[in-house]
Amino acid sequence: MKAVVLLSVILAGLGGIAVAQEAGSGPPVLAKEMVKAKGGGKLMVTSPAFSSGEQLDDKYTQNGDNMSPPLAWSRGPTGTRSYVILTEDSGVNRHDPVFHWVVYDIPVNVTSLSEHMSSDPTLDTGAKQGLNVRKTAGFLGPKPPAGQTHPYHFQVFALNTTLKLDPKSADRNAVVDAMKGHVLAQGDIIANYTGR
Repeated sequence: MKAVVLLSVILAGLGGIAVAQEAGSGPPVLAKEMVKAKGGGKLMVTSPAFSSGEQLDDKYTQNGDNMSPPLAWSRGPTGTRSYVILTEDSGVNRHDPVFHWVVYDIPVNVTSLSEHMSSDPTLDTGAKQGLNVRKTAGFLGPKPPAGQTHPYHFQVFALNTTLKLDPKSADRNAVVDAMKGHVLAQGDIIANYTGR
């Protein structure tokens, strides 16, 4: 009888763990899923460094030079005032994605960023860089666990406004909240990277 009770307690405990894990598991909700473009507007996002779905070169990761890759995107529709770039890892088993790059208030006449951007909070173009997951400004390269391949979404959004957020506190969540209701078009390109 004691063994049955003990087994029931163990199974109940395991069930609780399973429920807790299930509640926090599943793919993370990316920014592009939280802020849909009005009218479904689309941007074409490209990179001379990789095609969508390709493996990212080591130099763009923490295993290499940790430099940002070059990106380009098509012009936003009429009414576009600025662009936002959010780079997120959808390979994590948690609700919130790990965010690697937050760039906002990119002027409407800028439709590309060169390789190895500065980590300054304000770029030469006037664009701002918010805080990555480590709470530092600028790009933070991927570094998934050894043997795991994670997809990294370089998402670009065309907005009908500028956000005017302070880069010292503008993390992914602050930028996503400020973008809501202002997205005219969006697009992304995905790079994969395998940890080692």
